[in-house]
Amino acid sequence: MHKSGSLPHPAVSAEMKGGAPKNEITHLDYALIGAISGTVMESTVHPIDTVRTRIKSNSEEFVSFISQSKKMYKAEGINSYFRGFTATLFGAFLSQGVYFYIYEKLKHIFKTNQTVSQDVGPFIAGFVGGFIGDLIEIPCDLIRTRMQLEPGHYDYKHIFDGMYKIYTREGFTKLYLGGTAYCTLDAIDTSLTFGFYELFHRLLRPYMPSKEGEMNLPLSLSSSAIAASVTAIISNPLDVLVTRVQMVNTAKQKQLPIRKLIKNIYKKEGIEGFFKGVTGRTGHFGLSAVILFPTYEFLKIKFGVDLSD
Repeated sequence: MHKSGSLPHPAVSAEMKGGAPKNEITHLDYALIGAISGTVMESTVHPIDTVRTRIKSNSEEFVSFISQSKKMYKAEGINSYFRGFTATLFGAFLSQGVYFYIYEKLKHIFKTNQTVSQDVGPFIAGFVGGFIGDLIEIPCDLIRTRMQLEPGHYDYKHIFDGMYKIYTREGFTKLYLGGTAYCTLDAIDTSLTFGFYELFHRLLRPYMPSKEGEMNLPLSLSSSAIAASVTAIISNPLDVLVTRVQMVNTAKQKQLPIRKLIKNIYKKEGIEGFFKGVTGRTGHFGLSAVILFPTYEFLKIKFGVDLSD
């Protein structure tokens, strides 16, 4: 998940009062801003993500977020919430940087050529940017997910150790295990979250006015929370599937086709099985968004971007 609200053309310098131009911001600047914002966001919500990963991976019972949190602390201590943290840091910085670069670049193209409407443009830009960013994020997310599981499943010490062991034990292609499902999930998540964010940002702006050119924190927070919560609930079933695929050790177990996996979950766990971890996911997405979007807008102001466009 990535980005900010009703944003201006990245290639057009903003104007200060009196006609003096502000600093020109390049697409590489957007990449850096996005990378920093994304890393801050992912690092903050990592403990929540670890708890919900444990919940989704449990095919035997439906455990609440609070119960799972207590169970982890009692059995493994505070460190249990930070398993896989190195994979989060590495993956977030690189993938978010790539994402924001592509997202702002496409928005600029759409606005310049006027080929896509203002409402549709962010959805398309978010989908494409998310898909390309996933080429970096998938191996990192796979290792993070496996490290977040209960001790004894995998013995990865850090992200690079995980990459090496997957490569030597399962083969290079397994670094992209569940890649198709993950790309689909993340592209949908990114497209919906960013599209809904910009939509709600425009709809709510008349009711939450602010001074021209200044960051509107209440508007950004409200738009972020609503967009993220709606997206999290809609895409939770696919999130469960991705986790179940990633936790399979292909060196020892046979990987089930997605169709059969869906049937097995429904038969054994019912429809509730597809919504395991939905509370944690909604909280994870909501907190992620209210950190990411305002941080991104704040940094854009520091880089001299006029947010009033």
